[in-house]
Amino acid sequence: MFNNSNYFVLFQLPLTLPIDMVKLNTQYQQLQRQFHPDNFALVPDHEKALILQKSATINFAYKTLKDPLKAAEYRVSLENIDVDAEHDTIRDSDFLVEQFELREMLDEIENRHDWSALDKFYDEIIQRNKDTYGTLLRAMEQSDWQTSKTIIYRLRYLARLIEQIELLQEKQFDL
Repeated sequence: MFNNSNYFVLFQLPLTLPIDMVKLNTQYQQLQRQFHPDNFALVPDHEKALILQKSATINFAYKTLKDPLKAAEYRVSLENIDVDAEHDTIRDSDFLVEQFELREMLDEIENRHDWSALDKFYDEIIQRNKDTYGTLLRAMEQSDWQTSKTIIYRLRYLARLIEQIELLQEKQFDL
């Protein structure tokens, strides 16, 4: 049975995070085999189009659930909470100030070309991201969807900061 309305149902996963990656991968491989377009070479074109759509949905759902932040965004969206609302921003001024300070620290590290400080800063941000994700999981366990939404916004900030640090880490080898 193919159900593309809920990715958790599609992969026969419980509606909880974190995702069981072994089960996700196993179910993905099974669905890929079942709905691979090559298996339907002799069916009419309109059926091929449906199979291609199912295959695309499977791939998109897999990519979504495989990424912890995207999976959290998707899970919260199942509760009719819009995590993509452009007008919603974090209203926690302490968090925003903290983000500003973290970005200033990163700029200072970059200007000094202090690569050992960059590695230490990276480790700190990775730990902060893990701690924040743990807070998200606890909020979700309690079905506190509004708090979950706010924490997702925080995780997005941290993810962008991590990306910037990783780009800077790569850049150090170009100097």
